[in-house]
Amino acid sequence: MLEDKKAVVFAGDYGYIRQIETALKSLCYHNSGLKVYIFNQDIPQEWFRFLRPKLQEIGSDLIDCKLIGPQFQMNWSNKLPHINHMTFARYFIPDFVTEDKALYLDSDLIVTGDLTDLFELDLGENYLAAARSCFGVGIGFNAGVLLINNKKWKSENVRQKLIELTEKEHENVAEGDQSILNMLFHDCYKDLDWNYNFQIGFDYGAAAHNHEFIFQISLNPLPTILHFLSQDKPWNQFSVGRLREVWWHYNLLEWSEVVKHWSEQGLCYTVEEYLPKFHCVNLTNSWNVEKIDYLIQKLPNVHFHLAAFTNMSGELLSLSRFHNVTLYPNILPLLVEKIVEKSDLYLDINHDGKMDIVYEYVKKHQKPMLTFDNTYFSGIPEERYVGICHHDRPDDMVEMIKNFMEGKS
Repeated sequence: MLEDKKAVVFAGDYGYIRQIETALKSLCYHNSGLKVYIFNQDIPQEWFRFLRPKLQEIGSDLIDCKLIGPQFQMNWSNKLPHINHMTFARYFIPDFVTEDKALYLDSDLIVTGDLTDLFELDLGENYLAAARSCFGVGIGFNAGVLLINNKKWKSENVRQKLIELTEKEHENVAEGDQSILNMLFHDCYKDLDWNYNFQIGFDYGAAAHNHEFIFQISLNPLPTILHFLSQDKPWNQFSVGRLREVWWHYNLLEWSEVVKHWSEQGLCYTVEEYLPKFHCVNLTNSWNVEKIDYLIQKLPNVHFHLAAFTNMSGELLSLSRFHNVTLYPNILPLLVEKIVEKSDLYLDINHDGKMDIVYEYVKKHQKPMLTFDNTYFSGIPEERYVGICHHDRPDDMVEMIKNFMEGKS
């Protein structure tokens, strides 16, 4: 797998999954060696599980970034009905993206060519590069394509500045977060050529305001990024803007064709197939599960099943970003027993929210139990545990689980 990958960020919700995947296919057909971050709150794991190997075959990665929790509410007003609240998610790029530079792309666009020159653009001391809005007849820059100086955003805590400005101004601006971004960066961004954000979706507005010059700009060859902004979307049953057929071409393109396109050029990477070797389970009615993030990341070949009889908190729901986790909120007792029966080990690592019924299932199906010194259940004999690890030494539990896994194989 390539070491130096180019970071690309999409953001959206499950209701926009078709558009996200269409944009992603167009990007991957023309570009390899990518690290694609999908900022979301509700896209199921199965979607990532299916697509991740496709990207790996062309030397790219797919990262599930779950923006779940009170810090990601984004309950700000937006006066444009066709704009989803997840557009504000780009504020949090410094929290998730590790690379110094990141290309943010809206999901209502199509990539038609190689983006290497765009990624190599020198941002200098600018916070970002962006194209003028609506070919210069709009206000400021269009935020659908942003080459972001992520290193500068991190060092100057830009995320917090954007949040504070949005809290203050969101009810007063006309174009949601695009207006906020323009307010903060109006004099410190680099102009981007329209080739990298050709706002074809402005056709309707251009016709309405007699901007005929826009229709005289050559579309041969196609611009490298076509942006279908406005409500006149090509996936609507009817639309009047140009190049609707380009969006549908990539929408209907099979992923096998994307992979084939690169394999014919001699590019083919090994897929890291996920085959869990061991299954652990925990039943909790508490959000506080000791060291669960650490265990999940240290044991990529172990699948963690976390169940609750209630709704789950954001802390637990955010764990769905990991490929080796399955969550079961609002589960029923009989189904818990079935999971325990099929598991290899019970992890009694939740604080509070202990339930006698799960210990009965563990005993009935003769499953070993591990716990931490601050999470064990005093309601059962201590000898029922095969190990009690100190909570400050989670590596001890990692090693115990590995030993169980090796003993099984």
